[in-house]
This record gives sequence, C-alpha cells and structure tokens, in this order.
Amino acid sequence: MKKFLTAALAASLTITLTACNPVSLLNQLLVDENANDPKIESAAEQRREELEGYGYKALKTDEERRVYSILDVSLTEGGNPHFVINNDGTLDNMGNILEMYKSDHPEVFWIDDSYGYEYVSYATYTEIDVLISMQDSELSKAKEEFNEAVDRILNDMPDGLSDYEKELYINDTLLDRCEYDDEAAKKDKVIGNEQNAYGALVDGKAVCEGYTRAFQLLCQKAGIDCVPINGTCESDSPMGGNHIWNAVCLEGEWYYVDSTWNDFQPEDSEYMLTDIERHLYFNMTTERIKQDHTISPVYGEESDMDYCNAYVPECTAEKYNYFNYSVPLLSDLDDCYEFEEALSLAVEQGRDTFEFRIDDSLDYDGTVEKIIDSYALDWFDYSNSVNDEGHQLGDGCMVYSYKELNVAAFSLEYE
Repeated sequence: MKKFLTAALAASLTITLTACNPVSLLNQLLVDENANDPKIESAAEQRREELEGYGYKALKTDEERRVYSILDVSLTEGGNPHFVINNDGTLDNMGNILEMYKSDHPEVFWIDDSYGYEYVSYATYTEIDVLISMQDSELSKAKEEFNEAVDRILNDMPDGLSDYEKELYINDTLLDRCEYDDEAAKKDKVIGNEQNAYGALVDGKAVCEGYTRAFQLLCQKAGIDCVPINGTCESDSPMGGNHIWNAVCLEGEWYYVDSTWNDFQPEDSEYMLTDIERHLYFNMTTERIKQDHTISPVYGEESDMDYCNAYVPECTAEKYNYFNYSVPLLSDLDDCYEFEEALSLAVEQGRDTFEFRIDDSLDYDGTVEKIIDSYALDWFDYSNSVNDEGHQLGDGCMVYSYKELNVAAFSLEYE
C-alpha cells in the first residue's frame, strides 16, 4: 500500500514591511484576495449538516471539518479543490484530513495518490491545492465507465440475498474481476489507478488499497456498513508491509475481511485457488486478524505508525465467519446423510471444489486418511447415483488438506 505524500511548494512568504503597512493589514488583504469561493463555502456549510461518515466524525476541530466539507463539495461538483485554511495547526493534519475524507468516499477515485496536495504558506494562512489524477473529458469518461461497472455488478447481484450473502457475492465478484498488481506493488511510486476503486473495477488490476476501496464502495451500495482499516501485515510477499483491508457490520456485529489476501496464491502453489483460499480472510475476529495484521490507531491517538484510521471496531462475533457459516460440517463418518446431500448438490451445481469442516471431536489426520482410503469413493458413487448424466464425477477428483483450519476440500473432476 502506497499512500499520498505532502508536497510543500513553499514553506513561507517573506515580505519587507514599513511602519505604515502593518502585518495584520497586509495579511487581511492577502486573505481577501485569495479567499475561498463564496459559493463553495456556502455549499460546504450546508453540507456539514448532512455529513455523517466515520472519517468526518473522527475529525477534531471545526477547521478540520470545514476543510473536509470544502473537499467534498469541490471534488464532487467539479473543479480542482483550491482553498485557504487558517494557520492554526490544521496544515500539520492535512494529510490525515484527506485520508479521513477518502475513508468515507471510495467513489472519489480521482484524488492523486502520488502526492495528494500541494500548499503555499503565508504569515497567517495557507493555500491548499488538492491534486487530482484526471481532468475534464478524461475524468468524465472515467466516471461514466466506473459508474457502469458498479451498476453492472450490483444489477447482477441476485435478489433476496441476506447481508452476508451480498457481502460474499461482492468478495467473489471482486476477486473474479480484479487481479493483484505485482508490478505496481514493487514500485516506489503510483503508476496508475492501482490504489483506487477504478483500478479494481474498471482496469481489473489493483493493490490492496484498490481492493479495499472497491469492496467498501460495493458494500455501501448494497446497504452494508463497511469501513477501511489501515495497518501493516506480516508477509514475505509483495503484500507485506503497509496494508489496508475492511471491516463490515452484519446484524450489528463487526467482522474483518481482507479481499486482497483472499485473492493471493503463492507462485509455487501446487493446487488451484479453491473457495478456501478465496475466503481465508472473510469475516474474522480481531483476535484472528491480529495473528498476521497490525491495526493502526484511530485518528488523534499517538502512535509511531505511518497511518491512522477513522474507526476501528472490536470484532468478536464468529457467526458469519465463512468457515462457520458456509462450509458443511462433517461430524460422523458413518452418519453423514446431510453431508452427502451437500456434496451431491455441489456436483449438481457444477462446482469445481467442495470444501468441508471436520468436527473438533474427530481426529483430523485419521479422518482425512479414512476419507482418502474409502469414504470419498462411497460419497462420489452416491452423488453419481442421484445426479443426471451431465453431472457425473470422474476418477480425477483429489483431496486437499487444510489442517490448521480443520478443513478439507475435494477438487471435483467430471466425466
């Protein structure tokens, strides 16, 4: 994950004054000459009554909230965001204010991820220019492409899904549409749209920030409360180091989900990317995510970490963890009618894999060995007996073991 940097064009403006030109008068003249567009200020004032995102709520002062609202009006109603702020310490937090805004607005993909903003400071005020990566007709076309991609994904979502099923659809659709941009991850600078939702949903290539922004946007559009989570992660892959993922709220309880890591497969992997790999980091507790992720603090808390968060929920629920909710449980090798039915249904649906949990009451290694030796063949024969000729399993089916999860999987080969 690469974040924007602050580019200071000038730290100060030195002016020689005479006794008849007091500093306060000159500053006032300069402020008047460079003041914000009154229409923007008025619109921003009205918008502040409507803003309710976690990022906006995390801001500490009225001046920070004013800057946020000016950003919102300027970025969403056209034009380059140019405005004046008071020299009251707000400039020191400008990068965080912009980050708080981005955390609430993943749909605003045209903020320049290389630098973010430029500024010129005077005696009592500072001029800010927020940089954008696209202009005029290019931006209009990109917005149209982006909105079409978002609408297509949401329109293709089946009707009547629960929030969990919507979230699962969004995760799987994002992984189908996007691939991790290894080349961009290796660079020390932003090279395209890899860090925004446009890169993930239109270009089909992104790094962790692009995955996270796209996932958040789609969840929000589907009516699911979702926030980005900044931090770091432990990994020898390009995904190691600074990182960003999501938290979602289902039935009033929060879960962590890392769609980027759900889309990762080691280069030396000998097996396909099964549903297990695609959901390893789907709806996890705080305790589990912290095994290989470190969460940055909330804005305003002291820390030596590079980035902060608008909101960090405590995730303790386990109901909607993928493996608890979506993966069939094998609890008895000799009394497994429901398990056999679930396997047969997966074959009827033409799935490539069938994953299942092995109950804690069973010896994992011994159970897998028995499945390989005899039980799997019996289950496959049962599936073939209840399914039509177009859904018959062949001899190429294999068993994969995920002992650390108490999970196993069949790769399903058809005749």
